[in-house]
Amino acid sequence: MIKKILFISSLFCAGILSAQTFQLMDVNDVDISNTTHYEYGTPTELSATKFHIKNLTGSQQSFALKVEKVYVTGSNNGLACCFGVACFSANASVSGTQIINSGVGDNIAANGVYTDLKVSPVTWPWVDCAADSAEWIVTVYDPANPSDESTATIVWRCGVASVSIDEVGVNSVELNAFPNPAVSDLTIGYSIDANYNSANVDLYDVLGQKMMSRQINNPKGQVKLDVETLNAGIYFYAIKVNGQTIRTERVIVR
Repeated sequence: MIKKILFISSLFCAGILSAQTFQLMDVNDVDISNTTHYEYGTPTELSATKFHIKNLTGSQQSFALKVEKVYVTGSNNGLACCFGVACFSANASVSGTQIINSGVGDNIAANGVYTDLKVSPVTWPWVDCAADSAEWIVTVYDPANPSDESTATIVWRCGVASVSIDEVGVNSVELNAFPNPAVSDLTIGYSIDANYNSANVDLYDVLGQKMMSRQINNPKGQVKLDVETLNAGIYFYAIKVNGQTIRTERVIVR
């Protein structure tokens, strides 16, 4: 009975969690939500990095932006955030989340794609272009419902793009699970079309607590998890490659 009650409650929460309004994309309209995304270029190119936002609803929506510093090469290396020609700054000396322009961003037409968002590191100058980088967590959200958000970790690297084995993109990975909902056994299928050093499939609860983790030894295959002892509810399974979470999906346990 308790498990059934928890399952019903989780379905109610699922309706809230799945009500995503925005999708954060790169300039080529590739979805980068819940990934670590890399941008390369010369200092001039990096200073003009743009991203797109897709409105997943059938009505005009307002969005806002918040960022959080992960790593910069110096305390004066801030982040420029522009909605069209209106530009604002995030301070690299500040720890924690910074709300851009007091939570006022711009509007996106129904089912439209916003192409005027520029988010780029401001570094005066890049000290060593071959080695310098900046890393920020960038989140697009509904100012009327801040929990409705789309987030990506963006890494800017000065210099020419490399083919390093530690940079596997979201398009290089496939991930699926069955049955969904699952009762006792959950099978997660995966495929990694890239070179890598290490990979894992992880299972998390809705609070972000890791419940299970399995190492991947082959670039393509399946991982079987025994979920019978888990409480009924919503869980998230993710594939982590070279220490970076590349893709995350949702599964229901009954």
